[in-house]
Amino acid sequence: KKWDKRANAQRVETQVRAAARRGAKLVITPEGVLEGYVVNQVIEESDRVRKAELVERFRKVAEPIDGPYLVRFRELANALDIYLILGFLEIDGEKLFNTAALLGPDGQLVGRYHKTHFHQGYDVNPPGYTPGAKYPVFDIGPLKVGMMICFDRQLPEPARQLTLGGADLIACPSYGGWGDWNTRIMQVRAYENQSYVVFTHPQQSLILARDGSVLATGSQDGRVIVDLDVSDLTKNRQSVTRRRPETYRAIGGSGRRMEE
Repeated sequence: KKWDKRANAQRVETQVRAAARRGAKLVITPEGVLEGYVVNQVIEESDRVRKAELVERFRKVAEPIDGPYLVRFRELANALDIYLILGFLEIDGEKLFNTAALLGPDGQLVGRYHKTHFHQGYDVNPPGYTPGAKYPVFDIGPLKVGMMICFDRQLPEPARQLTLGGADLIACPSYGGWGDWNTRIMQVRAYENQSYVVFTHPQQSLILARDGSVLATGSQDGRVIVDLDVSDLTKNRQSVTRRRPETYRAIGGSGRRMEE
């Protein structure tokens, strides 16, 4: 529900509790689930007065990392003895981030990821809306977890950076496109990194095995739960260990052809 953190928080809590009752130990929500992912409404508004109002509203709906709703979900993770990844619009000083926060069973913030790539580009966003620049990986016991958000999945580099950082599972909260084409992309990300991949979206959920096969799918507003075989993590990741980075060019630039 756009802009309604109270209603969304209640709905998310209901779903998280239901998942925990079914035995889930890691629960992952969609992108921007707390405020309803509203940045596109701000970007698309053309009326100057209405635009200014939306920019201000956008800033007010953002949540600090120690804000009341984050405290609420930290306490929920503690009460249910689970790890929880929550997607939300974060405010930190003058900056705003599209954030996925990993909350632990002790009620603490394990870590957070700031979305690094924006489908809409970087010069049309509300003031202060900032891309991230890091790909952290977090140890949650049987798994090391990395996070990317929505459009990040359409580029190979974020998932590979997380894999090189040691991620066994890559969580991808999303609000944008979904469907068959997205399933194929996510299968490739799993296969090329030999990592478990979990895609969470209001319309579609996917849990993918390390070989890219689909372990489970979920539909609109539904939940899907899978037991992962962590013993599988001992298998060699040939797509990583057989790399020859000494033969690669530095990755960067605008995409224009580089001459020898």
